[in-house]
Amino acid sequence: MNTDLVALKRLIKLPAEVSHGEWQTGKLAQHGGDWWVAAVLEASAGKIAELLPGPSLAASLETPPGMTLGGSFALLKTMPGAQLIEPDRVRVVADVHGVEPYANSPLLHGQAVRLSATQVFVVLWTN
Repeated sequence: MNTDLVALKRLIKLPAEVSHGEWQTGKLAQHGGDWWVAAVLEASAGKIAELLPGPSLAASLETPPGMTLGGSFALLKTMPGAQLIEPDRVRVVADVHGVEPYANSPLLHGQAVRLSATQVFVVLWTN
């Protein structure tokens, strides 16, 4: 688990001022070069709309393989309808936003959801 926002900004863009964040990275599969970064970002309630711009769509979100559900990431397990699909993986149907404001090559794909009035979960992956 990492809390260095300066290091996170080297990987992804932050579309609003973030007061705190926890993030982690990992591989999408045991073999191959594809990888992911996941973050729980905290901002004032007034800035959350900037972290989740545009319309949302009810969709399924699954945490990537190898992501730890500790710290702020544990909130994912408490979301309505959250299902534990592996010991450390969660699937939840939620209002999912795109990640265009966060995308930074090669992390161009992903999903973002509101966890609370002041927290957003975002996950991006390479391919």
